[in-house]
Formats: sequence, C-alpha cells, structure tokens
Amino acid sequence: MAESLMAESLMAEGEQFSYRELSLAEFINQYESCVPKAKLFELTLPWLSATAEFMHCTSSQVIVHCLYQENKGQELALFLAWPLVHKASSKAHISSLTSFYSSVAEPIFFTDTAQQYLSFLLSFIAQNHPWKTMLLGPFTENYATEGSVIKSSVTEALTQYFPYHSIFSKTNNVCQQGICDYASYYQQRPSQLKNTIKRREKKLARNHPYRIEIIMTLDLFPQAFSAYKYIYQQSWKGDEFSFDFIEKVCLAALAENKLRLGILYVNGEPAAAQLWFLQTAYDNDMVGKTTASIFKLAYTPKYQEFSVGSILSLALSEHVIDQDKVTSIEFGMGSEPYKKDWLSDNRIRKSYLIYNADGIYGKLRVFRQLLLPRLAKRIIIAFRGKRTFQKGK
Repeated sequence: MAESLMAESLMAEGEQFSYRELSLAEFINQYESCVPKAKLFELTLPWLSATAEFMHCTSSQVIVHCLYQENKGQELALFLAWPLVHKASSKAHISSLTSFYSSVAEPIFFTDTAQQYLSFLLSFIAQNHPWKTMLLGPFTENYATEGSVIKSSVTEALTQYFPYHSIFSKTNNVCQQGICDYASYYQQRPSQLKNTIKRREKKLARNHPYRIEIIMTLDLFPQAFSAYKYIYQQSWKGDEFSFDFIEKVCLAALAENKLRLGILYVNGEPAAAQLWFLQTAYDNDMVGKTTASIFKLAYTPKYQEFSVGSILSLALSEHVIDQDKVTSIEFGMGSEPYKKDWLSDNRIRKSYLIYNADGIYGKLRVFRQLLLPRLAKRIIIAFRGKRTFQKGK
C-alpha cells in the first residue's frame, strides 16, 4: 500500500496534528529504530510483523494509522501509531492486529504525553474509513485493592470517544509484580506446591537421569526448537496452529536476548518444554523494569507422574529472577487454577466491540446489542415491582 497523507488536520490547545496511513512494511522501514521499548514482547514490531504474516488472511489489509505533531519550521514528529486490520472484502470491520497467540494489544506511543491525544487519532480513523464495527483490544485494566477498576488511558479514550460499545471478551492475566529475589518469591509459593515438587524431583532423580537446558543462543536453538515441537505434539495439546509463527517470534527474541527456551530431558528424551519472553521497559526516570512472560508450556504424558512441567517452571523462575533480574512475571491469558500457585496477582484484560451508529447497520446493532437488553431489563424490573406491590396490597 502506498503511503497516504490525509489533508485533514486538527488543532488542540495550540498544537496541530496531522494524520498519515502506512503499510506495516513502510512503518517498520521508517520507524523501527526509534520505536519506544514495549512493555511486553508481544507488543513489539517483530511480534506484530509475524502476526500479520502468519495469522491473517490475504483478504485483510494491515494499516498503521499515524498521528503526527506539526511544529513550525520542523519536520512532522510522529506522536502515536496504531496498526489495525481492515477486512478488504467487506470494508466494514476494523480490528486490532492480534491473534489467539496474543493476550494484549495497544497503540504505540512515541512520547509520554501522546496518550492524552488518542481521541484525535480515533477521529481520523473513524472519519477516513467506512466501518460498521471495530473490535479493539485486549487492553489491561487493573483492579484496585478496594475492588474498583482502574481503567487504562487507552480504554478511557476509547469508551469516551465511542459511546456505543460493548465488552466483547474479558480474560484474566495472572501475574506477580514487585519481585525482589528468588528466595522471597519461592517463600511465597504454597507449601503444597513446594512439597510436591520436592517429592517428585527426588523420585525422578532416583529413577532416571535428567537435565535442564535453558536456551539463549542461536546456535543451540534449532535442536531445542525441534525438541519443543516434539514435546508439544506428544502433549495433550496436539499439533500447533502455526509453528512458523512461534519460530519467527522466538528467533526475533533471540536476536535481542529476550528468549528463554527451557527443555527438560529425561533419559536423553525431551520431556517438558517452556517458552518465556523477556522485555524491559523504562519509566520517565529511565529506570528499567523487566517482565518475564510465560508464553508456552508443554510436557509429554510419559513423564507426567514426575511433574516435569513444574520442575522446569521452578528452574526457569529461578533463572529469570536471579540471572535476568526480572521484577515481574506474567502468564499470557487464562485463569487456570494452577497459575495461582505460581503467581499471586490478577489483572483483567478486555476487548471492546465498537458500533458505528451513523449508519443503518450500526443503528440496528446498537439497538439489538445495547438498547434492547436495557429495555428488556427495565421491563422485567418494572413487572417484578408491580407484582410485589400487588402482593403487598
């Protein structure tokens, strides 16, 4: 897709913004060297590029929507960018550049103040493209100690700009932040988990020779990745949807020392495998915080009785905390009970379905999905209230 510069511009508090559309390849060629550090590896350009290549059909088009700040006498400064998927067949649906491999999706903010101007980019996108619905997210929303929801700045801008929306999906993100050292992390784990791993590891050592390898270099990757594929196919998970996608993001992470591929061998045979990604983000004071994301877990049923998966998880946890100095660990998505044994916190990630109420299709969707349920609820409440009143009489 050729670069497209829109004539429209907007003014905000003395600042002027303009809008441009780029293909993903154009965006990467122009801005790869200056894209800010992402919070998670799945928000990086290599991950997005692999998603576009392997996880979307050719009838879809990825457009990177860019908002620029105009300064007199200077070149346009890129403020924020949002890669979105446009369905070329219907030209009616826009969605985040994501897949079932991704647990979070966000715009790319090039400055600390860019988030407050997200509504300007949303207006350009909505006005310059025919659309009926947008499926955006997942976005992370934290829960405060009192139980109240702390919305992200993206969610705030999105729901304020688009009044007609509904929550399309809600998933848990099991995590743990503020990790200082492995000893304190291990101490916080449930006694049952620690005792089980100790017993099973002793049992495994008595019966079989085993070893654990944590792969971090390119020369060891091909053999380790073959072992990972073997384990995955032998596990209860069966075949992978796209080993090509997995391999490409792993190689990209390896190139930046962000992959930790753990393999546990029993009798020289691959028995358990895990893929973890590292990502360091910096705050305004340039203090780095490294997060380890647990991406893939698998083990062969043949050695299930020894809890080979848990033994490997503990080894990788110790490595990333002591060696890589991570301050937080997170599972991608899902709320399986076992995850709470490993990580104690929980965040919610939500995806939003946005309706365009300017067209007849959008009006019908708004009425059916939003207004009709509210109307039915009011009727039910009124009917129940009337029956209660009649009984009271």
